[in-house]
Amino acid sequence: MTHADAAAKTVLQVFAIALGCLILSVIAHKFYVDISLLAQQHSGEKFWWALMRYLVKNLAGGASPDA
Repeated sequence: MTHADAAAKTVLQVFAIALGCLILSVIAHKFYVDISLLAQQHSGEKFWWALMRYLVKNLAGGASPDA
């Protein structure tokens, strides 16, 4: 492996890590927004049931909290 190949590999690894961080931040932001919306729509104990329903629906197919 030449020096240029190693440098290209390092650049691609940095790019892949940056894209991975971007994807994780988008997922975290969507989760935060959805939880905030659930908290506004449901108060007290109803929030936890709504959160449980939201998580189960998201595992099954990605429903939004207002559905």
